[in-house]
Amino acid sequence: MGLLDEISAETKSRHRPCIVADILDDLPIEDARELQVALDNAAMTHVAITRVLVNRGYPVAPNGKQVANHRNGSCQCRA
Repeated sequence: MGLLDEISAETKSRHRPCIVADILDDLPIEDARELQVALDNAAMTHVAITRVLVNRGYPVAPNGKQVANHRNGSCQCRA
């Protein structure tokens, strides 16, 4: 394995998937639809969505940043 291969492998191993996309994939279809509606509704805050996800046991940072990143398109799932 060459140096470039090693660097590429290390880069890929550090890639962190979007937790919100993972949650959407994990939820039952109806819950995923409802979460998507909430994500698309600007009146629903990042923190409110985050609190519900945390209360349901999902490992989302409580500050709402991961939800905010997903909503504004700066997360890994949309990169």
